[in-house]
Amino acid sequence: MNATVLVAAMGFASTLLGAWLAAYWQRRASREGQLLTAKLRAYGDCAAALYEYERATYNRVKARLESLPETKREELRQEAYRCNTRARSALGQAGVLSGTEHLRQELEAVRAAVGDLNEAVDRVDLKRRHEGVSAALDQALRSARLDLMR
Repeated sequence: MNATVLVAAMGFASTLLGAWLAAYWQRRASREGQLLTAKLRAYGDCAAALYEYERATYNRVKARLESLPETKREELRQEAYRCNTRARSALGQAGVLSGTEHLRQELEAVRAAVGDLNEAVDRVDLKRRHEGVSAALDQALRSARLDLMR
């Protein structure tokens, strides 16, 4: 009878342990799936915001180089400010979810490079800076893809 009780207790303990392990791994897989989904959304939002900020800043600088009227330039300046704010917000969200500090720094470097478009002295310089921003953003997106694959 003692052997029967011992076998029953072992069976009960095994059942509890099995149920606990199954629940643990199921919660972990669910959490990892939710985190992956959140990262994908945040990285996509960040890329979209940076592209939009680059477009608005490019248009602003182009208007300055073409000596457009101040009223038109003010509209473009305000749009660039709004886009910069959205990019900073998206960058913050991506930074929170990112698995690496390196990716956050790359994305911040892209945002800073977009701001540097304002320093362009002519259309050739603007185009060169624009290509630099595009290359930096492509590299940051490759880093984001690698982070998603981990």
